[in-house]
Amino acid sequence: MKTLAKEIAVKLGEGAFCVVFEDDLERCWPSNKMPQARREREIQNFAESQGWAAAILEGAFGTRAIFRRL
Repeated sequence: MKTLAKEIAVKLGEGAFCVVFEDDLERCWPSNKMPQARREREIQNFAESQGWAAAILEGAFGTRAIFRRL
């Protein structure tokens, strides 16, 4: 999770937002090990702990989270 936080921080230093796709989310929050609502809450908690906001979207290619600075 520290690696993901560093990657997001770098991207947010370069732009207004950072999109994290399903394969990266899956490493930290496995979808087969927790209900979707809990997974989304944990992603939100992670974002808030870093001083970010996260929008979580479901689509044809899986879940993605869009992080932005608060």
